[in-house]
Amino acid sequence: MVRWFPKLSYLRNSFGLIGFLFISLALPLPQTFAAKGLLSKSNMVDDASSPSKTILISGNGPERYLMEILADAFEQRHPSISVDFFWHPHAKPIRTIELGEADIAVTGEEVSSFRSTMIARDGIAVITNFSNPVKELTSSQLADIFSGKLRYWSQVYEEAPQTKIVLVNRSTNQNIRQGFEQQLKISNGISPSASRAETEKEAITTVSGNLEAITFVSITPALRAKEDGVAINLLFVDRIEPEVQTVLDKRYPLQRPVMLITNQQPSAEVLAFEQFVLSPDGQRLIKNGRFYPLSDR
Repeated sequence: MVRWFPKLSYLRNSFGLIGFLFISLALPLPQTFAAKGLLSKSNMVDDASSPSKTILISGNGPERYLMEILADAFEQRHPSISVDFFWHPHAKPIRTIELGEADIAVTGEEVSSFRSTMIARDGIAVITNFSNPVKELTSSQLADIFSGKLRYWSQVYEEAPQTKIVLVNRSTNQNIRQGFEQQLKISNGISPSASRAETEKEAITTVSGNLEAITFVSITPALRAKEDGVAINLLFVDRIEPEVQTVLDKRYPLQRPVMLITNQQPSAEVLAFEQFVLSPDGQRLIKNGRFYPLSDR
């Protein structure tokens, strides 16, 4: 069974030592902490003779449910290996690898100092309120909007109202934001005047309730929200519609990789998980999870 829990260093950073000790004394630790030795990284998956192994995956982006699907299937095939998660909008996945607190970090880009394995692709949807008359933008216009060079909707579409564009950004460390800035070559970053949404759901909800707002999210929850009748538009980018097929055939321009980052010499359990994810069965699960498998490149 896949487990979700906060890492101890995150609690220390968030609440300080006193707060951490209070939480530790006040709340009973989950059984998995004691039973699997998760209080100490050194007790995890290093002993090949141990009958039970644990992989800890860290992340902060929209891949959470995809990774849970993969982990469930992997555990069924490898009952002696458990997969646990530390997933939070403010998590710093690469830092958890550097500190030895996690075995795998999920990111949207290669990290030169670590082992980087691409497992899938994700489209990035740009969304506006359903009543906004702007239905398409170029990559150049998007870069100018999110960098703050274009501030009014009438500057990008003459029939749009002369109202100020409300930018809704994502958290600084989230890989979808990094991928978006890289794709659009926003070298100085998104305008600091933008508000911020921590999750895909928050970003979609904000735009659906604000006629002037614009944001970017993983394409899968955006498509699902539109199917469910949420009042949003998925903008055409460079005249390409954001949909499953245009991401699969790579015509849609805003895409990012989904990467697994590990130490240069990962454990046998981590290698087994990677091999499963890259196998035909794993790639089919990626497609079922509404991400885009490598086999369709």
